[in-house]
Amino acid sequence: MNFEAMSDNLRGLLTATRVYKIPRFQREFSWDTSNYNEFLEDMLTQIKFNEENGTFSNQKYFLGNMLFLGNKEDSKVEVIDGQQRLTTATILLAAIRNSLYEYEQENPTKEEGKSAKEYANTIQTEYLIKRIDGEPQRKLKTATSYPYFTQTIQDYNTKNDKVEPSTEEEELLFSTFENFLANLKKDALLTKLNKIHNVKIKDQFYVFALKALRDQILTSEIIDVFVNEKDQANKIFENINSKGKPLSQVDLIKNTIFGRIGLTEAGVDEIEDTWSLLKKELANLDTTFNEFFLHYWKAVYPLDKANGKNLYKKFNAKFARKKDSELIQFVEELEKGLKIYKKIISPDRNEFTRMEHKEELECLLSINKFKAVQIRPSLLAFYLKNEKKTFKLRQSEKSEFLRFICDFHFSAFGTSLNLRSNKTTNPYNNFVKKLSKANNKMDVRKACSDMRKDLIKLIPKEELISAFKNLEFSKKTARTGIDAFPASYAIKRLSDIKNKRKYNDMDYSIEHIIDESDGDVNNIGNLLVLEQMLNKEIDEQKKKKKRTLNFSEKKKIYSKSKYDCVRVFCTETSSFEKTDIEKRATILAEEFWGILDSATK
Repeated sequence: MNFEAMSDNLRGLLTATRVYKIPRFQREFSWDTSNYNEFLEDMLTQIKFNEENGTFSNQKYFLGNMLFLGNKEDSKVEVIDGQQRLTTATILLAAIRNSLYEYEQENPTKEEGKSAKEYANTIQTEYLIKRIDGEPQRKLKTATSYPYFTQTIQDYNTKNDKVEPSTEEEELLFSTFENFLANLKKDALLTKLNKIHNVKIKDQFYVFALKALRDQILTSEIIDVFVNEKDQANKIFENINSKGKPLSQVDLIKNTIFGRIGLTEAGVDEIEDTWSLLKKELANLDTTFNEFFLHYWKAVYPLDKANGKNLYKKFNAKFARKKDSELIQFVEELEKGLKIYKKIISPDRNEFTRMEHKEELECLLSINKFKAVQIRPSLLAFYLKNEKKTFKLRQSEKSEFLRFICDFHFSAFGTSLNLRSNKTTNPYNNFVKKLSKANNKMDVRKACSDMRKDLIKLIPKEELISAFKNLEFSKKTARTGIDAFPASYAIKRLSDIKNKRKYNDMDYSIEHIIDESDGDVNNIGNLLVLEQMLNKEIDEQKKKKKRTLNFSEKKKIYSKSKYDCVRVFCTETSSFEKTDIEKRATILAEEFWGILDSATK
């Protein structure tokens, strides 16, 4: 393996006549508040102040290894490892530059003001944008954040204050820069230094404190590693012990894909466009790109036993020896998988306008309200299988399967039963494995049936009934969304069965049989589904009579209902007291268990 390593510091790195390019396959700038605050804290900790003569000095600080693709004599090299540190150092230097220029503008006649301008000029022309033969040379050249990074941070004289961040990376760059600027204000910086070193630095030394911080960054020691061949660079990168925020498994996979797949002959970066689209599609959803990628892998390659720590290894084992065309096809399939994944975790109502799809929509919405993240790979595998005509189940079968998933997740995680989520791991994994081996619709149906049987074994009947009886619902919690959904789901689910409906009537409202204002009556045994119009009529009668209605008065209004569940309740119930609430809760609990149990028969 041929490479060249040399001891250096950031000043040497930035004054060399070469550009450091962040290649397209690298992850975007991703350091958060804790990362860049730690970087600043490390720099300030190394600065020493001599109170006797009012001078600053810098200490040795090792910033880690930095790996570059190219020769050290090249005018341009690619940053393989060190992107986050180089970017953060550049932002901090730019913030110091701005702070110095600001001081000079406020104190143009002071000697410190003149010095501030010279120090700022040096940062701008030597370490950020250097002129080589009259041409501007950005020392750090980014792709994903260009031109934003240059227009707002790297350059000072031509900065564009109207430019706004438009991506997650640009938002991070902006917040990092703003954070540094706030921390470099006179009072903030001197207070921080005084606290760290237990000294008292007077305001007159502010400019020299900024210069000392600049010099501490520039004198930070590094080991430069230059490698000519990309494969060698990747091998070193995988084993190098560097500082900073480690790359995720998906970042490493992205590096591999982008390293192998270049631009098209027409110069179009199709892989980058697709990857960026994938991340953009997930930006506003209750998930992350890393989570989606792992769930997709588990859905498509269930035998791999992939997890958050071995995903990159599994990817390499699968694609290291395959053709680039197969790698491109994988990314295309990943894009198709994302469309289905979005449907699962954030269903668009416009895609479910047909009557036979209403129950499917209601199920998907309910599954997500139960925070059922662990089921996502299984659902993705199920939907991917149903995309193929040979395995496509009838809509009624699909809805029936999803409904059981809802009922199970309500029972396991929506009640006080609080089943440990790892108990579902084997049933879900086995389901996906069986789907992957399915040769026809019968195999798919068998996989669904087996999973239902495996899951129902995890729910003890008596414990579920006991937990069910503790469910509560109040209008206040319904408005805030706190703990209201499980009871709402249960009572509406039972009502659907009695009303012979596949999904909730949009007119459903939840009625407290004994008025909620009577206190301690929010238990599910006191709940009834009623039309909104009738619910409103009860409220109007309460206002008119200036009191709550008794059961007899409410029953007259209930009798107008078109819902079978309400009619049966009226027929079977002549009176209803608080002592009846627990009895009815037990009956409802038994009924729900019957629904759950019958799904496995």
